Amino acid sequence: MECSFAFIAVAGIAQPSPHAEFDRLVKEASDLSRQADYGRAIPLLRRAAALIPQDPSANYLLGAALLESGQTAEAVAPLRIASQATPPIEAAAGYLGDAEMELQHFSLAADAFESAVARSPDSEQALLWWTDFSLERYRVLEFSLRASPRGRAALLQLAAAQDSLDSKRREELLKQASAMNPESSGVWGQLGFAQAMLGMEADAEASLQSARQNQPDGSSTLELEAIVDATRGHWPEAGAKLLNLAQRSQAEFAKFKAVWPRTLYPAQEMNGTIWQCLSEAKPDCLPVISAAQQPNALTPQQLFAEGRWEQLVALPVANFPGAKEPAANEKDWFWRGFAFAELGNCPHAIPALERGLNAGAEEAAVRLANCYQRQAVLAADHLQTLGNAASVHQIRGDIQLSIRLDPSSAAAEYTEALNLKPKDPELLEKLAEAFYSEGEFAKARQAAQQALEQNPHRKQLLQLLIRVAMNERDYSTALSLLAQLTAMQPANPWIRIQQATAYAQTGHPGEAVQKLQPTLDAGYPDEKGSLHAMLAAQLRKLGRDHDAKIASDEAIRLADDFAQQTRSAPQDQP
Repeated sequence: MECSFAFIAVAGIAQPSPHAEFDRLVKEASDLSRQADYGRAIPLLRRAAALIPQDPSANYLLGAALLESGQTAEAVAPLRIASQATPPIEAAAGYLGDAEMELQHFSLAADAFESAVARSPDSEQALLWWTDFSLERYRVLEFSLRASPRGRAALLQLAAAQDSLDSKRREELLKQASAMNPESSGVWGQLGFAQAMLGMEADAEASLQSARQNQPDGSSTLELEAIVDATRGHWPEAGAKLLNLAQRSQAEFAKFKAVWPRTLYPAQEMNGTIWQCLSEAKPDCLPVISAAQQPNALTPQQLFAEGRWEQLVALPVANFPGAKEPAANEKDWFWRGFAFAELGNCPHAIPALERGLNAGAEEAAVRLANCYQRQAVLAADHLQTLGNAASVHQIRGDIQLSIRLDPSSAAAEYTEALNLKPKDPELLEKLAEAFYSEGEFAKARQAAQQALEQNPHRKQLLQLLIRVAMNERDYSTALSLLAQLTAMQPANPWIRIQQATAYAQTGHPGEAVQKLQPTLDAGYPDEKGSLHAMLAAQLRKLGRDHDAKIASDEAIRLADDFAQQTRSAPQDQP
């Protein structure tokens, strides 16, 4: 994802400066940057930034030039200065988010894009940046979740939480999820509750035993215990558990109220009890809850285990163990992000879950993906209220492409947007991507070339045209485009893989091996072993049979590992 297609005019962002030398350096560097001559622009901008270190215009141009030239890590500091200036340079926030994303600092990227929206909530550009980022993260997270049984279990469990599902379908999904990952947070309690709602008493009892073994303190376990006690007529025990649940989290209790059977209440007087809270639409439950004994101060881990979401998010970050040591407190961030997600607060959940993604694994990833999807839809709705019809069509196209996996509908949305914003290069690029996903390579090439005319240094457009040429077996065109891209990104391993493939297909085994072997040795992913197989074939053509056998053996090993993983993976999908 890129935020901008061109540098904005220096005259529009430069601050008043008494330094004629500063103005000259910035002006000259800006002109060079428009020509993509970053090698000459960057030293000039460094000199300008040294003269006035906090100048937003110099720092913005320096950061953008560093980012465009592949010096991503160095781009962050000047872009941060420009984005936090008063007033900030709006484009700097987009470039900063791009830089953090490229460095895989996703929590910082989310911070950058969310901050841009918070500063300018009605900014079309800021909303589009945030949506692009959200949908890209959704796509990556969804793909990673579907690649493992535990990930698919998390997706099934999320699908089962939809309000529109009936109890039978919910039970089916949760049963699949529990089989794939019996340790998933809350799955046994949720499964047992669905079974209890269906009158499957024996199954609900079995699920309750599993819930007590796996999550004895979990809210879902408590919810299942409450409904089992109530169905047996054990009203005091059920009431005590309901009161415990309401004490833990009023938000969780409110969700539980919505699904509690309307006929499952004790016959005795309910006024002033937790049963009144459960039965009334807008009850005043605070007196009932506060009258009960509250537990002593709990640790963040205990708050998480018991589903005390409001208390958990109310803790200052400094109160979390290891709060000043990011590498040591990933689990604390996961707990915090999980709680925000359960409370429906995605803007706060996203940065926290990104920071705790390693610790939270699939449970963090599924909530992140869900939040990103929701934020993208909210942004589209907001743009519609602002009357930005072209942007609404653009976001709808992004949703069709990234979430619905429907490139034909995405292309239709992008076409509608282009009718309102003719020749817009960003829309043309997105249309080209949609056509490419459809297999409409001629249309994809045409749209990409139209966008490239307006921005000849756009790396993503060159990559798309390369993919089109490779699919059409037009290897001479592909090699020419790859040479252009190499000049812009000399260290990009994807370029070398494409060059190796083109050389192999055109009878140049020496060049193919020269590009391919060092890239694979450096760790370029080859999940199915196909790249090692290609390397082996090219080595044999050069008479290097010993090296070819080594590459071939590795190709076979990788292919076998992939086949084994595919065979062992359950096929159920939400």
